[in-house]
Formats: sequence, structure tokens, C-alpha cells
Amino acid sequence: MKKKEMIKKHQDFSQIIQNQQYLKNQNFVIYSKESKYKYPHFGIAVSKKLGNAVIRNKCKRRMRVILDKYKNQLRCNKDYIIIMKENSSKISFQELEKSFKSLIERTNI
Repeated sequence: MKKKEMIKKHQDFSQIIQNQQYLKNQNFVIYSKESKYKYPHFGIAVSKKLGNAVIRNKCKRRMRVILDKYKNQLRCNKDYIIIMKENSSKISFQELEKSFKSLIERTNI
């Protein structure tokens, strides 16, 4: 994932989450909001409940790989915040990818 595609600021996270357009399943909650850019922006949030810093960073790395693979299936003019739930650290990469794929296929946000 390129730096220009990432959302880092707390204010940007808050604006997207307050928009309240979201999808969820047992592993993820994905919030979205219309954007003025022609490419999607992504923010990844992992709670401290998930584990220590090593585990949280591992979850974020996995999510970035999955996003690189499936970002062309998401709408280009939107910003996305992906919140990983607690059980997402305990499942394998393949199950995590399958869960994300089913979520974005279920409905195109």
C-alpha cells in the first residue's frame, strides 16, 4: 500500500466513522465515506484488546497485504476505515482473507 493511500490523522478517522455507513462481519468493521480523490484511502485500526504491539502490528501487516490484493474491487472515490475485531488475530491469514473477500463481495460499499 502506498503512503498516499493511507489515512493517519485522528480527525480523518473520526469524520469517516461519524458518517456511519458501514459493513461488518465476525472479523472486521469497514466504515466508508465519499472522497474528493480518484483513488481510495485506507485506515486500519486495531484495538489494544487484540494483544501486545507485536500482535497488533502483525494484524496490520496482514491487512495491508489483503488490501493490496483487493483494493481494485473497492470503489475508487471513497475513504475506508477498517477496524479489526478481537478474533482476527487468532485466525490464519487464509481465513482472514476469505472473511474480507466475502465482506466486500456481499455488498459494494
